[in-house]
Amino acid sequence: MQDASERQQEREFRAADGRGSAGEPVKEAVQARQGVGSGRILTVLTVGIVLVAIGLAATYMGVV
Repeated sequence: MQDASERQQEREFRAADGRGSAGEPVKEAVQARQGVGSGRILTVLTVGIVLVAIGLAATYMGVV
């Protein structure tokens, strides 16, 4: 489930900047290569990195 701000960001990102000769949506090249950063993605990434760091520290200290 997306919250309201994520839905707004998604709509703004998906909106076309203009139309091509055949009527297709056109975006700048840089924006076309970008993605929308979701808060959930950043949370999962951060938690994963922290857990890996804890695992490495525990292995180094001989706890595991």
